[in-house]
Amino acid sequence: MPTISQLPIAPSVTAGDTVPISQAGAAHAVSIGTLLSSTQPAILIDQGSLLGRLSLGPGGPEAIAIGSGLVLSASTLQVVPMTTGGSIADIRTLPVTTSPAAQDLVAIQQSGSAHAISYANLINGQTIDAAAAAAAVGDSDTFWVAQGSNAMVSQTFSAIWPWIASKLPSFKTPVVEIGTNTTLDGTVHNGRLLVCSQPVTLTPIAANMGNGFQCEIVNLSSGSVSLAGSVVSSTGVSSLLPGQATTLRCIAYSGGTTIYAYIGNGGGSLAVPSQVSAISSPTQTSNNIALSWTPPASGTIATGYILEQRTTGASTWTVVNSGISVANYTVTGLAAVTTYDFRVSAYNAAGTGTASGIFSVATASSITLPGMVGGPTIGNATSSSLQATWQTPTSGATPTSYTVQYRVTGGTAWTGSITGLTGSSRIVTGLTPSTSYDFSVVAIAAAGSGPVSAVATGSTLAQAGAVASIIWNVAPTGGYTHGSGVIGVNVHVAPSTAAVQFGFSTSATIAPSAWTAGSSVNTDLWGAYVSTPATAGTWYAWASGTDGSAPTPYPTAFAVS
Repeated sequence: MPTISQLPIAPSVTAGDTVPISQAGAAHAVSIGTLLSSTQPAILIDQGSLLGRLSLGPGGPEAIAIGSGLVLSASTLQVVPMTTGGSIADIRTLPVTTSPAAQDLVAIQQSGSAHAISYANLINGQTIDAAAAAAAVGDSDTFWVAQGSNAMVSQTFSAIWPWIASKLPSFKTPVVEIGTNTTLDGTVHNGRLLVCSQPVTLTPIAANMGNGFQCEIVNLSSGSVSLAGSVVSSTGVSSLLPGQATTLRCIAYSGGTTIYAYIGNGGGSLAVPSQVSAISSPTQTSNNIALSWTPPASGTIATGYILEQRTTGASTWTVVNSGISVANYTVTGLAAVTTYDFRVSAYNAAGTGTASGIFSVATASSITLPGMVGGPTIGNATSSSLQATWQTPTSGATPTSYTVQYRVTGGTAWTGSITGLTGSSRIVTGLTPSTSYDFSVVAIAAAGSGPVSAVATGSTLAQAGAVASIIWNVAPTGGYTHGSGVIGVNVHVAPSTAAVQFGFSTSATIAPSAWTAGSSVNTDLWGAYVSTPATAGTWYAWASGTDGSAPTPYPTAFAVS
């Protein structure tokens, strides 16, 4: 039997040609068409093409699309790196820049999509709070600096100390001028040179200053500068004379917190004050004597005064007060109708000056004048009257009568008075409508008149007249707390000169039992502040003429809780 290599070669092949096959151990013949009927013909595609099948059934290769952001190059599927001017570009082929500008764009991917961001926004997006917490600072720690340009370079903490040391010799203490009374504060005055250009009081408070606080104080004024509060000073006196200076420190230690002042003499010699002069007594009562005097005319200025007293004829002096800071004092607790001797000595850090000459003065009789009445208050206004009410004096002799004085507000002299009043209230009539008046009250006793009371002011109402119509402009709204505060209301009134009154009622048909007089705001607008009802519930606002004309409730109620 010939071998396959000995057989002749067929010049062509058709579907009807047969070839041998082995089937179930027996030799058989099969046509080429039958043999290849269930196989896929060979697929040939061009170089650089994609093979795909989109349709059903037999067929050849079909074209398919590739996704966005991809490109087929030299039989290789690649990601598009970037575009420049709309065409595909390789970032490695782009020109390199060494100085990006703030408006230059940088490519980023955000939420799966390509975007661009400006260089400024990209850099600003890095914030300090995104950094991890650092440990204690050390000399080798570094931080960003810009040297000679906007390029960022690193610097160590140890490298900055020589620079700081080089600046210290030229550092000058900040100067703060003080011309008014001031409370010292750690954030404003610590490490400062405080120059007092006026005689002021400085109040050091440890809580405001803090342990370790220090400042220099120089008195360049014409008077004393006082240090208020508990200050321990090197001189024992908590004040600075003109030309003196102090170093003030706040010190917290085992003994507590202390404010210490070392006080110098300002470079000059400190002399004791000269003699006090011109002692006088403006007023005396049965047990009090008011004294005043003229400070020393020479020597270093006094920082305080010592006042002594004795009964006239006695030989022993008693110190009344050794810490008087001003040139006046009222001595209390004296016997009536008794003559006393007084003398005053001025002192400062250098010592105490010569005592003044002796000044003698007697207390008054035990018969006393009445004290000042309480109040007064003004109310119950009409167009021609006001009622003044006052309280009995709580000191002095018991009044036998009272005098009420009044005037138009703005005047200097009392133009009217009512004497011989025995009660604690008086209605003053005959006043002018729509006018403001001042009132005062004086208590009278057998020894004379007491002091004039404080001045109280009230206004009469406009001339009463029939109101033709009332239109609400501002009425109560929302909720209010019973018995708390006042409620503002106003209405338009015709005629505009007709006075109105306001009140609150629990009924929209029954008028209030109490009214508050309104005031003219402008043109036809009248208003008032009415006390909030003392009882919780539903209330209605009312307005009417002061003669009861045109009673007009606001239709919507308001709640008081």
